[in-house]
Amino acid sequence: MKNIALIFKNSVLQNKLMILISLTAAAFMCFQFYGLSNPDNKVFANADTVTVGICDHSPEQNKTATENLKSYFEDALEMEVVEKDYDSLSKDLIDRKISAIIEVPTDFYKKTADGEPQKLELTTLGDYENAAFVEAYLNSYMSGVSVLSKAADGNEEMFSEMLGSQKLPNEIKIAESNAAVDEKALANGAFRSAIGFMTCIIAAITIMISRQIMNDRNLGTYNRMKCSSIKPSEYVLGVSVFGFICCTLMNVIFIAFAYLTSGDISAPWGAVFGAMELFGLFSVGLSTVFGLLMNNSMALMTVGVGYATIGSMLGGAWFPISDGLGAVGNIAKIVPQYWLMGMVRGFEDGADINILPNMCILALAAALSYLVSAVIFTRKST
Repeated sequence: MKNIALIFKNSVLQNKLMILISLTAAAFMCFQFYGLSNPDNKVFANADTVTVGICDHSPEQNKTATENLKSYFEDALEMEVVEKDYDSLSKDLIDRKISAIIEVPTDFYKKTADGEPQKLELTTLGDYENAAFVEAYLNSYMSGVSVLSKAADGNEEMFSEMLGSQKLPNEIKIAESNAAVDEKALANGAFRSAIGFMTCIIAAITIMISRQIMNDRNLGTYNRMKCSSIKPSEYVLGVSVFGFICCTLMNVIFIAFAYLTSGDISAPWGAVFGAMELFGLFSVGLSTVFGLLMNNSMALMTVGVGYATIGSMLGGAWFPISDGLGAVGNIAKIVPQYWLMGMVRGFEDGADINILPNMCILALAAALSYLVSAVIFTRKST
């Protein structure tokens, strides 16, 4: 225990910047969450400044439903609507030309007319406040369509007539929307956004642990430790505890702030905190692997930045990764961020999800990272 405390103290002295970055990042996440979740800070002032994209995967069959959906957003909400294929809309979304993509699935009209309303998929990126309103209105639209679907009772002709004669609220304005729905959508969108950014920041700051281990190896500090009473396991544990405390500090500050200032977050705080802690453990463990394998700062930074950015992107930190993306969707399941963000989005969608698989995968990923680092450490010590 004395040796672990000694290594921990040495880690603090070498990585004071990491502590500062952790505190600064936590403060920034709190500021971002407050700014995006507080209705008084809405930037969604005029509906005509918002553009949504509609991608119909079966234009001929869904023509009636798509035209009705388009009319709802254009006439009732005074938004701009563009219809393109998904690839073109994805590019527009990334370029911030649109606020959201609404996907109309194949056979949407037929199944809805038959009394089986299908879910419209919504994809957003970056424009979180506007996206929250789009989501709220899309849910409202689908509630109305579901009522018509049940009323038609499988009669497609009757459903078509009711859908065509459905009265749209021409006088509706964003400022007069349901405050409770809006605030909940805003809070959940802001929380998801902040958690996504935190996964990237945690992955980035733990690279400082890698740098410490690499420097100790290159400067011969680690070899001198092996000649002393300090065991390799004590060295790894001391460094890892410091990194984990920094991650925990950031998690505690942000999650406490989020749940104390907003009662509209769908995800239970215990599940989110536990998942974030497991992700922090994994990131620290992976940083020890990087520190043991890399011999120069340039290679370490390249791998570290790649893990923090590409790993977070594949994991769905910025936008959801659909299983329909083929190889990309399968690769995404390798990174722990995928299971963390999947859990957060599941709670946000109101689904009664079983978080046990997600938590187990995060725990196994953390254990695997330390197992790999232990094997590498053992081989380098012999």
